Amino acid sequence: MLTSFFGKSSPINFLLLGIFIAVFCVLKVVLDHGFVLQWQEIASQIFIIVLLVFSMLLLDFMVRKNYLNTSNTFAIFIFSCLVAMLPVMQHLGMVMAQFFLLMALRRIFSMTSEKNMEKKILDASLWILLASYFYFWSILGVIFLYIAILKLPRKPFRYLLIPVVGLLGMFLITAALFLMKDNSFAWLSTYAKPISFNFTAYGSVEVGVFLTFFFSVLIWSVFFRISKLPDIPKKFRSNYLLVIFSVIVSVFIALFSEIKIVTELIFLAAPSAIVIAGYLEKNGDVWFKEILAWTFLVLPIVFLIL
Repeated sequence: MLTSFFGKSSPINFLLLGIFIAVFCVLKVVLDHGFVLQWQEIASQIFIIVLLVFSMLLLDFMVRKNYLNTSNTFAIFIFSCLVAMLPVMQHLGMVMAQFFLLMALRRIFSMTSEKNMEKKILDASLWILLASYFYFWSILGVIFLYIAILKLPRKPFRYLLIPVVGLLGMFLITAALFLMKDNSFAWLSTYAKPISFNFTAYGSVEVGVFLTFFFSVLIWSVFFRISKLPDIPKKFRSNYLLVIFSVIVSVFIALFSEIKIVTELIFLAAPSAIVIAGYLEKNGDVWFKEILAWTFLVLPIVFLIL
């Protein structure tokens, strides 16, 4: 059964899911554009596929390293299926931004260990700022960083200043580089992006089915995760809750998008995958879990055919 297969951690799982992501991305490009792409476009599409596969591997590393779930590959299975359902090949910047935000999340979740805390906070700040260069509203990741800092048992005041210093330092370096290059601060006017309220891309039946299914499962999994909080050892409780906060912040990152093309939902893929995976591994109803897992697998195929 599907849940039994991904309920174990095996190298074949990573290989199959990597191929799964690559095949679906290639099929989407071929079905949308045929074989008339320029070399520059082909290179861009290949880069997106590589980033998505690395994002899947990074997600697995983050989950294992910080004990966000038990030892299985449910999280990367859900992530891969979500990626296959979304029009991820339409916006390289969003894919790059979500990868850099994953790098920031990796450092934030590792803050349960007090070793090199200042470095972890600074690294997370810089990754978030780098993500905002490709997708401005990634800057909201700073909110999640501060939530993580405030949940620390010991939080010296300098911890709260590190993100500000990091962001200010990068801003000054960037401003100096553009001043030398263009002799102006015109880049500032294009850095911050307005929020788009044009949801035309969300009007299709395919997107409606995806949103209904995805958010129904996600909301149910979030409440299930909250209900299991008393059973979680105190050592892991902080990150257990932080996963939920990461989902909430990711919703706003996607919602504030300057262009609504559905691709922005990729920012929800990784944190949502962790939450849904937690539901799959703890729910005792085997047949329900099996149906849910197969639905995640079949929907990308259905959307591709339609």
